[in-house]
Amino acid sequence: MRSVFSLLTPLLAVSSLSAQTFDAKRVQDYIDARVDRELNQSIIVGVISLSGEKYFTAGEVSAKDPRPPKPEDVFEIGAVTDIFTATAAASLVVDRQITWMQPVNAYLPEYVGTPHFGHLPLQLVHLVTHTSGLPHNPPNLQPKDVSDPFADFTNDHTYVAISVIGLTIPPGSEYRFSMLGYGLLGHVLTLRTGQTFNELIQTRVSQPLTLQDTTAVLDPAKMVPGHQGLQEVPNWHWDGLAGGGGLYSSARDLLRLTAANMSMIKLDKDDERAVRTTQNVFTKTSMPNTMIGYGWHVTRKALQAVYWQNGKTGGYAAFVGFNPSTKTGCVVLTNSAQGLDDVGFYILDPEQYPLPKPPPSGLRPAKQLMKYEGTYQVGPDAKIDITRDGEKLYAQIPGQPRYRVYPVGKNEFAYATGDVRIIFDDSKRGVNGITMLIGLKKIQGKRIK
Repeated sequence: MRSVFSLLTPLLAVSSLSAQTFDAKRVQDYIDARVDRELNQSIIVGVISLSGEKYFTAGEVSAKDPRPPKPEDVFEIGAVTDIFTATAAASLVVDRQITWMQPVNAYLPEYVGTPHFGHLPLQLVHLVTHTSGLPHNPPNLQPKDVSDPFADFTNDHTYVAISVIGLTIPPGSEYRFSMLGYGLLGHVLTLRTGQTFNELIQTRVSQPLTLQDTTAVLDPAKMVPGHQGLQEVPNWHWDGLAGGGGLYSSARDLLRLTAANMSMIKLDKDDERAVRTTQNVFTKTSMPNTMIGYGWHVTRKALQAVYWQNGKTGGYAAFVGFNPSTKTGCVVLTNSAQGLDDVGFYILDPEQYPLPKPPPSGLRPAKQLMKYEGTYQVGPDAKIDITRDGEKLYAQIPGQPRYRVYPVGKNEFAYATGDVRIIFDDSKRGVNGITMLIGLKKIQGKRIK
């Protein structure tokens, strides 16, 4: 399970990574523990500094492919796509093909309505800085297949969405993360250039930065399969909203992206300007000590600034970031829907972001779990089955895959994604019901079997 290997690249001064202050053994032990607890199927952590590149891996990419992930393996990266979309937009600004202050509707078909607040138009700068006031997801998102939620959402659906949305705040006044906003930005750029989104990314980002694996075209042969828990899940496909989450990339490409942002690789003058533009700070966010730039989030503590972006899809999670003061970049990829941002922040600034203790074992004595087994009614036509396999507990809605749930407290378990929790109502007479916490929603169910 344990694997550490290094690649020293000719584009950097080669020495050793000993000058870095993070504890490499702690990183390896932590990701090993994540895999051992079955929270992640496999993990690859990449670090770049003036000394070269170093990779840490844990786990096996799948039950059918029992090998550790490689730097060239391709993952879904979700909202990390934003950095590529922002870089492409900045490149077009540098080339004077677009301007940040131009209203969005200047680039759209005349028949498409766009949101506005009074007389204030929606501008490209609002899309790239997540200050558009648009919701995270489009209101008309109704996927045919919830396991591939954006596959059938076309540009026409985007037009419908932005035509019916009314802004409740002035554009530019407040940070609200919006995948719809970045999806719209990516589409505007394709209209301006006459390219597909993939062609746009290749010409404006991948080719200038010499990236080898980043693409908007899904190639299952190059992908490591996504997982929820240890169960494989389908890949996500993208159409109209690709600019907000539709790229696939590798650890080696994302490390090179961080190197470009720290001026550690030689770029054309205009490409360097475009990359640097994404770091320009625009406004504060709702997160402590964190600003949003023209692409990157920027979190400052003490004298250090960490530039970062994360993303998550149905079966993957990604983190990419860099610390320009220490010339350190970091990428964390996993083919499970359980992120490891804490590892990335620890590597980039160990003093301000200490690494948590390894997660506790997900096992419970079988005798303790037996009392939870049964079927629970959680709605008029909704049931959930709780089953046990040795020292592991599972939850399954009839007709859907079975997912493992992990102990997080007394009589409390959580899905691997962490966004759904199950609390068992245990009394002297035994377990007679459950409470499900799904975000802010609470659902109570009675045991019927």
